[in-house]
Amino acid sequence: MGMGDQFQNISSMLVFNMAGPCDNLKDVALKILQSGVAIVPVIHSSSEDGSFPQLLHLASLSGILKCLCRYFKHCSGSLPVLQLPIYAIPLGTWVPRIGESSSQPFAMLRPTASLSSALNMLVQARVSSIPIVDDNDSLLDIYSRSDITALAKGRAYTHNLNEMTIYQALQLGQDSNTPYEMRSQRCQMCLRTDTLLKVMEQLANPGVRRLVIVEAGSNRVEGVVSLTDVFRFLL
Repeated sequence: MGMGDQFQNISSMLVFNMAGPCDNLKDVALKILQSGVAIVPVIHSSSEDGSFPQLLHLASLSGILKCLCRYFKHCSGSLPVLQLPIYAIPLGTWVPRIGESSSQPFAMLRPTASLSSALNMLVQARVSSIPIVDDNDSLLDIYSRSDITALAKGRAYTHNLNEMTIYQALQLGQDSNTPYEMRSQRCQMCLRTDTLLKVMEQLANPGVRRLVIVEAGSNRVEGVVSLTDVFRFLL
């Protein structure tokens, strides 16, 4: 492949991962889902040849969801599916019930499990997070891919990662200076009886990319629903 072909391929990728101010929200959301990126820049150029582009906005799934929630908040009756409980919708990943079969086992780990087992599960199960539960499968915390980079804080990577537990890894990655509101976003929860609109409103908050579905009272993990799950259902 020549240099010209490589440049053309790169240019095509850049164009695909950009949006214009006149693009509709559906197309922008599809770009984010199909490209696997977190944000898409919204670019505008006043010239016909596209020179001197200006960055207008950074579009994300949570931002788009916030717009949808604001639009349907007072007219959800026009879209009855928004009032359905999430257990009645094919949405998210659920823990198989007794007698049910599942093509993919639901990933959960105990806090005493090794960090290496968590890292392997993130790769093998192709998930972005794993609920950390006690012996009764009640939610304690969550380990996500973003926590891997936290190991670099305080030179945590100098420890023997093969002998480190998930609990120890989370303790090393915690920043005592982080506001409580940000730390509490780690374990955002919802109930199976919550409506789709309520779940959408929770996921529209900045920094919240997934909700752990728990049983009322016991906090026993029943499943996980993510931003991408909602958009794949809506689109």
